[in-house]
Amino acid sequence: MLKIIAISIIFLSSSYLGFYYGQTFNRRSKQLKSVLKSVMFLCNEVMYSNTPLPEALNYVSIKVEEPVSCVLLNVGKSLENGDTMSVYEAFKEEYTKNKADFNLNEGDKNIIKDFLKGLGESGIYGQDKLFNLTIENMKFNCKNADELAKRNSKMYRVIGMCLGAMIAIFLF
Repeated sequence: MLKIIAISIIFLSSSYLGFYYGQTFNRRSKQLKSVLKSVMFLCNEVMYSNTPLPEALNYVSIKVEEPVSCVLLNVGKSLENGDTMSVYEAFKEEYTKNKADFNLNEGDKNIIKDFLKGLGESGIYGQDKLFNLTIENMKFNCKNADELAKRNSKMYRVIGMCLGAMIAIFLF
């Protein structure tokens, strides 16, 4: 009886690990879509409504999901209070505080970093080009993240369950 309970716990825990690792790909895809949505909203606010950046960040933070909304809200507050002069430095500081909540890879971070370094540094024409380039790059990464999520989340789930079943068979 105790052996069956132990085998069941091993099977369930390995299955859970497979589902957990598979879910990281889905979280990355969801977060990339949230970042893309925030860049698009920010573009509309800055380019077409002429909203100042701190106010635009606060407004956009209401429209996107966690953890992106938390970072945007804190950066907006930081810029309003004058705690930092650079948008990039404010984002970098907030990202390091919330790093555990994000599942972005280096390519995603580089796109965001390049966007933030150029934000507010040029005229209206340069900002329009910056927003368009960032949106196109994020769309490409979102598409790749969706494909990876479809393929790898299933694979990790199946591997977790198969590994648990294999261990259970060997122990039984």
